[in-house]
Amino acid sequence: MKIICPLCGFENEEGSRFCKNCYIPLTKPSFSDDNPYLKRVEKKDESLEEEWIPDIKKKRKKDDKMTEPRIEGLKEEQKERIDFILENQLSDFRSLEKEFIALLLGGKWEWPEFEKWHKKFTELDYFPYMWSSVQSRPLEEIPEAIRTLDTFAHLSLDARRLLVGNNAANKANQVTMAVEDMGRKVGMMKNKTLKLIEELKEFNLAKYPLEIIEKLPILKVDDLKEICEEYKLPKTGKKVEIIERISQNIPEKELRSLLPSEAQRDTARIGFSLSLRAKNYVNWNIAKIKLLTHTLSFSSYKLENVKRYKQAGIQKVEILGLDNDPCPICAPKHKKIVGINDLDSLPPFHPGCRCTTVPYFD
Repeated sequence: MKIICPLCGFENEEGSRFCKNCYIPLTKPSFSDDNPYLKRVEKKDESLEEEWIPDIKKKRKKDDKMTEPRIEGLKEEQKERIDFILENQLSDFRSLEKEFIALLLGGKWEWPEFEKWHKKFTELDYFPYMWSSVQSRPLEEIPEAIRTLDTFAHLSLDARRLLVGNNAANKANQVTMAVEDMGRKVGMMKNKTLKLIEELKEFNLAKYPLEIIEKLPILKVDDLKEICEEYKLPKTGKKVEIIERISQNIPEKELRSLLPSEAQRDTARIGFSLSLRAKNYVNWNIAKIKLLTHTLSFSSYKLENVKRYKQAGIQKVEILGLDNDPCPICAPKHKKIVGINDLDSLPPFHPGCRCTTVPYFD
């Protein structure tokens, strides 16, 4: 039986211990469809609903929006968008991450909780799994990367989505792809995608239309080697080297007749062209946003999980940490029994926390 992750909705194979999409622990007694405590929902007293809803609403009112106690310096529209995302979470956690990256990358915002926990984990000489990409801070600001982030922040949200959705915001070279495919990855029709490409061209972040030789990067290496074989050219080397060899030795008119239909499609090139140091700096900022996405999502999910527990008549839960990654923050809470009304005693206990809860019956 598939195990549905309660955080992102991903279908994991039976017996999976962790979600392959968002990495939180999975336990069959807590999350499977044949869960006995979930079946008790059908028998619950309808008056129970009125009992707990005011408590949840009161908690949300106290927190004011989920973003405000966690992120400082956001624009009002960013706050509203984040709260909308959290209240209507995407089923695919990767899509959720990309939406947050498009919304926040390059922005002038601060995450005090991150600074507090980075200092704490540094003192402990321990960083949890989800901190692996952010534990080493960039040693210095890279002017090229700062300009890249500033440019990204000045684009429209849809243009940023187009770059992020096509992995074109943090590459050493611009991404070459058929226009239809670019739009399809972010749910846009071709005509809208072309408008966004025109916007990117104003910032020198796109080229369209492309010459036939410029379309070569979308071909597979085997296709490129076949072209080399046709013209008795060496087939060795990296893809970029083979493309350069072909463009230097085969006239464009002859090349056009050899290219498969994939390379004949309406194609564009988008994205930044970053040096290694600038790319690493941008990637660090993206990793920080991914950690924030997980933290906000997990915190928002906690309220929904409490709702489900109360619907099922569950009053206590057992906290489960990770046996193979004993976090010094979470380890003392492992196997601890707590009441579901004590929200501060429920995970997450820190950004990137992967602890979970299961029902506890006396």
